[in-house]
Amino acid sequence: MEFKILGKTSLLAGDDSVYLGTAKQRGVLALLLHDVGRPVPIDLIISELWRGETLESSKRRFHPIISRLRKVLSESGSGGVLRKEGAAYRLELDPLLVDLHRFRHLVTKARQVSANGDHFMAKTLAEEALALWQGKPLDDLGGIWADHCRAQMEQFDRLPAYYLLFDSQLQLGEYSEVMSAVGRLVDEHDTEEMFARHYMRSLDGMGKYSRALEFYTEFCARLEYMIGAEPGPEMRALYQAVLQKQAGTAIVSKIEPEPPQQLERDIHNFVGRKELLVRLDALLTTAQGQVVALHGMPAAGKTSLATRWAHQRKSRFPDGQLFVNLCGHGPTAPMAPDDAIAILLASLGVPVDRLTVDERRVRLRRSLSGKRILLILDNARDGGQVRPILTATADCCCLVTSRTELKGLTIRDGVRTLEVPPLRPDESTGLLLAELDGKGRSGEDEGLAALVGLAEGLPLCLRIIAQHAVDRPYTSLLDLAHELRQREGLGLLDSADSDDEYTTLSTAFSWSYRALPAAVALSFRRLGLHPGPQFDISAACAVLGEDEPVVVEHLRMLVKANLVRQISAARYRLHDLLYGYAVDLVRHEEVPEQRELVLRRLFDWYLASTWNAAQRVTPERTRVPMLDGISWQGAAEFETARAALDWFAREQTNLAAAVSHATRHGLHDHAWQMAANMNEAFDRFGFYTDLRLSHEIALSSAREVGHKEGECGTLNNLGVVLYRLGRYDEAREALSAAAALADELGHRELRAVSRYNLATVHFKIGQSRIAIVIYEKVLDLLRGTGARSLEACALDQLANVHHKMELDDVALDYHEQALVIREEVGDVRGQGTTFTELAKIHHEHGESDKALKCGERALEAHLRSGDKAGMGEAFLVMSETLYDLGSFVQSADAAEKATRLCRHPNAQARAFHVLGHVRAVSDDLVSAEGCWSQAVELLLSAPDHGDDHLLAHLRGHGEARRSIPDPRAEDAITLRESDLPVSNRPDGGSSVE
Repeated sequence: MEFKILGKTSLLAGDDSVYLGTAKQRGVLALLLHDVGRPVPIDLIISELWRGETLESSKRRFHPIISRLRKVLSESGSGGVLRKEGAAYRLELDPLLVDLHRFRHLVTKARQVSANGDHFMAKTLAEEALALWQGKPLDDLGGIWADHCRAQMEQFDRLPAYYLLFDSQLQLGEYSEVMSAVGRLVDEHDTEEMFARHYMRSLDGMGKYSRALEFYTEFCARLEYMIGAEPGPEMRALYQAVLQKQAGTAIVSKIEPEPPQQLERDIHNFVGRKELLVRLDALLTTAQGQVVALHGMPAAGKTSLATRWAHQRKSRFPDGQLFVNLCGHGPTAPMAPDDAIAILLASLGVPVDRLTVDERRVRLRRSLSGKRILLILDNARDGGQVRPILTATADCCCLVTSRTELKGLTIRDGVRTLEVPPLRPDESTGLLLAELDGKGRSGEDEGLAALVGLAEGLPLCLRIIAQHAVDRPYTSLLDLAHELRQREGLGLLDSADSDDEYTTLSTAFSWSYRALPAAVALSFRRLGLHPGPQFDISAACAVLGEDEPVVVEHLRMLVKANLVRQISAARYRLHDLLYGYAVDLVRHEEVPEQRELVLRRLFDWYLASTWNAAQRVTPERTRVPMLDGISWQGAAEFETARAALDWFAREQTNLAAAVSHATRHGLHDHAWQMAANMNEAFDRFGFYTDLRLSHEIALSSAREVGHKEGECGTLNNLGVVLYRLGRYDEAREALSAAAALADELGHRELRAVSRYNLATVHFKIGQSRIAIVIYEKVLDLLRGTGARSLEACALDQLANVHHKMELDDVALDYHEQALVIREEVGDVRGQGTTFTELAKIHHEHGESDKALKCGERALEAHLRSGDKAGMGEAFLVMSETLYDLGSFVQSADAAEKATRLCRHPNAQARAFHVLGHVRAVSDDLVSAEGCWSQAVELLLSAPDHGDDHLLAHLRGHGEARRSIPDPRAEDAITLRESDLPVSNRPDGGSSVE
């Protein structure tokens, strides 16, 4: 006989399944089985099974369930007895009859025999235990308690069982079996270092040294990209061991990530522009910081010129080439400068989550320092959009393209500008002949001249004309020119206020559009319903409602007609003017009912795809419940969190446009739910401006359909984004509204999360006493919910507030309470954070031995979790403590590591400050002065000049004093951005970083 809760709740008696009743009844039994032998509070059972209802209203349905469960237990012959103990129920039953508890018993036995060297028996027991894991644990429960339990089971039951199994198999030499099994788990847990080590050990055992080194390189890059961490010491030691074995047998793989190579494909049949290419050679040498802005009319070939020059001169920029489309002119909103900076940081492999806007700019400048990188900023709107990016990329050579002459950049910033005019007649003729590819007819100079005259020097128009000539080899060029001249254009580009060049282009577009087969023409105009001009094949299938082979064929024909450009293997782009033309076509030629069907199908696809991607990025969080009747057909799917994040980055502009697009077309539920699904990824990338606009639109949509939980969660997300942007008054207003609405709904989780975020805002703006009151309310709300990690965060924040108020005894007590919880739940990263804060307080009190011990514990925890920023903070406080103890060599070593690992400019400045004092002790005053100068530069670059007390001290460092100033000055405490939890779903799911 066996009770199962590692999956759907069930009871097996021999080969027969015993009926356990309704879903609610199975859910109650699952709760009791999970805590078998221990009392389970009635209010916990009711809060999990009847969420949102009061205790009194649900009791009348709860008690009959208890009666029926007693009957089931009695008739099953299991010996189980259900007893009431005060305000709780306890199930008396042999724990080994429950699959979870039998699992734990088997793993314990496996661990014991493994310690005694019996690896075969350990393997057998571990396999037997893992065979019990047949589905999602507690599958009949969906509340916060169950989510927490599932996370704990995964972290402390299932994964350690796999570790034990693989260790035993490796000891038995079963390398291929481990490689196969771990390979699947690595995809599921792509930043789990233990699995990565097992995989490398299996490859090592099979003698596949090159593949092991290659995997290590991939894992390092993934770890850095996903969580900003590096492998721990055991992983590094294993790498060194494999490297030594491989030495002399193969070429060692590079550990450094490859430089970014983001240039678009070079344009085929590029003709002319020799003078401009020579001038670019003269203006953009290998010297750093040079900027040239290309301007010219639409479709004059600005981007093509920039791309051609960049491909020709790639050797000048060995550290990489970066490309960002600023969307300054076109159908979508211009990209915010700070979002562009976030994209550049992500392209360089720098984690941007939890960095403020000002910190991102500083971090980008430091990341580019000393590197020879080319940056192309395409389609800029004006100087105001470009200037903040140029400031943050001052060491880069940069090419900017824009339809307008950016005179402000020339006057204020000394940027050189070059006009890209239409092609000259001889260049136009050369491009037309190149596009004809030998298919031109001899003796048709007059026809060539006539066709060139139609294009007015615009390369895109010439390519379209050439394709018509190729498609009609028996029509003379002169006749073709005459025929094309008679055709009228179509679209918004032909409106009365259009310039001549727009009319020329729209006329050329109409020639190609009318020559398309009907089905392909339909596909082209329906692409005008996509929220942006760039898309992949999956999105095109959603728009067109066709299978992929049909869509690929239609896109191939559109590429051939120069109406669509293929920019990578599976990604396409419409020129902004062609996109506008398609938009106008679909408005004029499609009936409203048909447009609505297409839009519903498209936004179903985007909603389902964002849901899938969000599930990969944060699998531990409860997702927004999906709309009834939504179509999942063709939705994008992702094997790893990295793949999902890459998709979010590529689709940034489309997703931001999709939210507003859905709202305009009345698809309000799609709008607010897409914004919720985007939240976590956009926050990690630092796309705060797009995220703010999306949440503001989502808020109006949630209110439009009266979805209160959606409104509440969106207010919470919006408040956090406003906090990130430094708009504290607005953040406080949004979070206060979220808290009030959560109270109205009686939603306990949302009440806690919104108040936690609100308290953090009050703390940030110096309202410490208000923050304390709110954090204490958060703790009251969290007790009994199982959200222990968030409870620990609230305790740590209470400690930080009391520390700022110089109530250190209270602060130490709160930190100790937080540490107990973090150790209970196995939150290694959180333990590191708390130990660091304890070390700071002990150091300020002159308790150097205690401070050093806490710092070492913090460093140990952060090495295990891989938190590089946390390591930096730990090294920093250790460097200050070691300096006070007179251990100058160790202090310098810790300070140097802190300068590399700390993210915040204030922390980096403190590290350089200590390092300068160590250099001064060694009479190396030149080096000391250099360190102090770097510290001053960092503090001046920080928001509000960072730590003013330290800044004043550094400016007066002439005597090279050995004393380190009291870091408890007013601005010395920097609020850790990682202490602010972000809900990535409007109904309140949250995760503490």
